Amino acid sequence: MSGTGQEIYVDAELIELYRASVEDDFSTLAGILEEIKNNPDGAFEAMDQARSIIHNMKGQGASFGFPLITRVSDSFYELLKHQVEQGSLHVSTSQLYEAHLKALRSIITNEISGDGPEIFQEVAVSLKEKVAQIVY
Repeated sequence: MSGTGQEIYVDAELIELYRASVEDDFSTLAGILEEIKNNPDGAFEAMDQARSIIHNMKGQGASFGFPLITRVSDSFYELLKHQVEQGSLHVSTSQLYEAHLKALRSIITNEISGDGPEIFQEVAVSLKEKVAQIVY
């Protein structure tokens, strides 16, 4: 179901292609996280690359029946955007980056389509609140 109460139909083959693509993105994002941790001076270029990936995930998640991907990607994108614009790393940035990445992976690994169980909704809200503490 979508947020409008309408059921979304997506071809199973397209969903599998999407999942494979997202798994590749997760690997790239994990590499970027390591770069941020190990090379803070180059973190902003790496975060800008991550922001581009997350922007695409944010736009595609709900289209493929994974609105939680869109929700989590939205707060992840805001975190990355803010850090790139600020030009300085907040002490919690790498931890929040990792938490978002784990949440996104868990949604795909557990095939959480639609709104998902309450615990996943709570995780999405918590991540958004943590990002808001940094951004606003």
